[in-house]
Amino acid sequence: MVKLLITSLTALVLSLAAVNAQTGPINAASYPPANQVPDINSPQVQAWLKEVNLTGVPPTHLNVPDVKGGAPDCAKITPQNDCYSVCDECKANDDIITCGLPNSWGVTFDDGPSPDTPRLLDYLKTHNIKASFFVVGGNVVQYPDILRREVQEGHHLASHTWSHYALTSLTNEQIVAEIKWTEKAVFDVTGLKLKYMRPPYGDINNRVRFILKQLGYIVVDWTGDEFDTNDWQADNGVPAATLLAAFTKSLDTYIAGNKSTGFYCLEHDRSPVTVNLAQQFIPLGIARNLTFANVPGCQHDAQPYQSGSAHNNNTTTTLAPTSTVSGTSRPTGSTSTRTPVPTGSSANLVESMNIASAFVATVVGFLFM
Repeated sequence: MVKLLITSLTALVLSLAAVNAQTGPINAASYPPANQVPDINSPQVQAWLKEVNLTGVPPTHLNVPDVKGGAPDCAKITPQNDCYSVCDECKANDDIITCGLPNSWGVTFDDGPSPDTPRLLDYLKTHNIKASFFVVGGNVVQYPDILRREVQEGHHLASHTWSHYALTSLTNEQIVAEIKWTEKAVFDVTGLKLKYMRPPYGDINNRVRFILKQLGYIVVDWTGDEFDTNDWQADNGVPAATLLAAFTKSLDTYIAGNKSTGFYCLEHDRSPVTVNLAQQFIPLGIARNLTFANVPGCQHDAQPYQSGSAHNNNTTTTLAPTSTVSGTSRPTGSTSTRTPVPTGSSANLVESMNIASAFVATVVGFLFM
């Protein structure tokens, strides 16, 4: 009888824990529409605005974006002496633009998650490569299970805003809304509060930097135009061979240098074409014996989130394969791996299981008093 009672109590508490775990779809109706700048008059945004100190923010000057919120046209920009990245090619001291590891490729993908991201994850898993995914908040709400998989497989998450609009074209309040809604979506799905971000189109100036810093974010750019793969252009008909040739030249120039620091490469997991290209770009680095790392690996950051924990092996040292690299071949060499600490829904489930065990132990103790 006692054994049956204990078993029943355990099953009940674990069932409650499983229900409490964050799995499956989330309620999209509780978030702003995807691909739109969030409404700053919503109660949620107004609450966030009360929490952030915007005192001292540089004067507001809104750039005019191109269609669909893209990067502003530099010909229409009045110089503001505000360290504008796109038109002035200015990088602030706090902007991260190089990987801190020698002979290394900082692996980053923007614009996901998308229906094509799982194929990329399969490929990265085959080569034991850990990436940083700069995610769009609206996509997180649509594909939460893909985001969970990224965390479970040891990848790093970072922000790419809610709607992918050029941030220098938005008001201070809109910037806060873009960042905080993305932060909330990722936290609701994984239990992780983001720490790193990349502005869409690399579009940033001192006003945007100030606001991001107040929200606790660190900006990660890519290492110059030579390490922008321009993979998105293939979606518009540019031949893959053209993009591969240009990137091969950039890699060879890097290899011929001192390689004391690594580079951050800009890629996207937004479409079948860009995911296919990733599986052609990465073998170029494998063949050149580069080390692959995500942002925490590059920056030696043991706490890559503002809160929550996801401790994983963040670098992969590769050796050139013994045969010709193809899209599915595995390089020789070895890497160390560590079992990830449960996070998000997994952490909730583990915590609930611990509570269940303690509860059952208490019941047992009471029954045998």
